[in-house]
Amino acid sequence: MNRIKITPRMRSLLITAAKLAQKKAYCPYSRYPVGASVLTDSGRIFSGANVENASYGLSLCAERVAVFNAVSKGAKGLQAVCVVGKSARPCGACRQVMLEFSSKDTLLFLVDLDGNARKESVTVTKVVALLPKAFDPLDSGLLPPNPQNLLRGKIRKHSKPSKRRKS
Repeated sequence: MNRIKITPRMRSLLITAAKLAQKKAYCPYSRYPVGASVLTDSGRIFSGANVENASYGLSLCAERVAVFNAVSKGAKGLQAVCVVGKSARPCGACRQVMLEFSSKDTLLFLVDLDGNARKESVTVTKVVALLPKAFDPLDSGLLPPNPQNLLRGKIRKHSKPSKRRKS
């Protein structure tokens, strides 16, 4: 994974994307809007907002929506993650999902907004710091060191048309 330099401008873009996503949150039950954005290895930024459901277990946090949005567009590695909200802190499920696509250097910006969203404080840490002793599919032997290569190989194998011998 090639490191992308997170400049002040890039940090500002990540925060702005997460704030814009927060405005689209669907949270009629908790009334707790959260926005998130991720910077991928390719330099693209994807965002997401929390989406609630009357059956609470079916709700999704902003962080997972942002990561799934990036992955569904072909991204596999995260350089940085940004979460915006009042006392923005990813839940355990989000921490595990972010870790799946992060390196030990993936930055995490936690942007805490006051009630009026006029004052903010930014905490900078790393994704790996939020989930000590996390389940690691590489350590468990479930995945090879670069699982994307394994997946690409399977996709190619199944997508090629079969060659038939003419008799």
